[in-house]
Amino acid sequence: MGINMFPSDWKVSSHTRLQAFRRQFPEAHIYALVDGVFDESCYPLLKRTQHLRYEALFAGTPGANEETLSISPLLVEFDDASRFTWERLLEKTNGHPALSLIVTPEPLKQLAARLAPWCIVDAADYTVALSFADTRILPQLFKILTAQQLGQFCGPAHHWQYVTRNGDWGDLTLPGEALPAALGISLSEQQCAQLMRAAEGDGILFQVRATSPRLLEPHTAEHAHALVEYWLGCADHARLEAPPDRFDVCIFGLENPGLEATSQLAFWLAEPARAQVPAALFEGWMAEQSPVAVPTLSVETKS
Repeated sequence: MGINMFPSDWKVSSHTRLQAFRRQFPEAHIYALVDGVFDESCYPLLKRTQHLRYEALFAGTPGANEETLSISPLLVEFDDASRFTWERLLEKTNGHPALSLIVTPEPLKQLAARLAPWCIVDAADYTVALSFADTRILPQLFKILTAQQLGQFCGPAHHWQYVTRNGDWGDLTLPGEALPAALGISLSEQQCAQLMRAAEGDGILFQVRATSPRLLEPHTAEHAHALVEYWLGCADHARLEAPPDRFDVCIFGLENPGLEATSQLAFWLAEPARAQVPAALFEGWMAEQSPVAVPTLSVETKS
């Protein structure tokens, strides 16, 4: 799982949330933005039931077919009359960073046309897929876009919230000005670097799940990510830039639970950053651990 599971009362709280949106924005549309790549049965469900209006954002890409659409971001309009299908769709995102809600005056096709160009962007002279429907990436994207880009991305939206790593809801700060949709999207080298750093922890967790899943068993998805981010901060402090070195630091931290909470690590992080190699780091961190007190057995002799 990429994030924590929903709370047990999520269906009731979700319905309450949607009704509150209806009261606050009676003329607006409510949409779910679902990242279909995490569960490829989302698109077939919508296509089969035909109870909810939707747009697959990959539909306009060259050579799009059913396989492409099954992994597409899906923009789905909420309808009170189709609550059962809506909840079936949302349940497929449980435990995945795949769901956000948008409240906006824009009709479905207009909002889809606004968001679709963001699926494939020019990133520092490379053409890349931007997984903005992934709720691990979405809040980071809001932070790195310029005011103009954010206005083009959000348009006149009233509200946009996403499922956070702990399975609850987080609000995104919308721009002050709604702008017309962009036709082509270009991200700067700095923006790309910021997104790549923000995604680094999830990339490492993906590798750990594939190679050493036992290391993650004691942790929720949210806590595992927090731990990896802590150890990546340690790698930054040691001026480690090579991906294998940074990965090794994270693995070492996961293999030594509780090490991150020691005063030795806090003191080390308080020191000025300087270049170090992983082997020396690990030796120093473990050498500084307080020795375990071993009880001694004393024997009294009788006089």
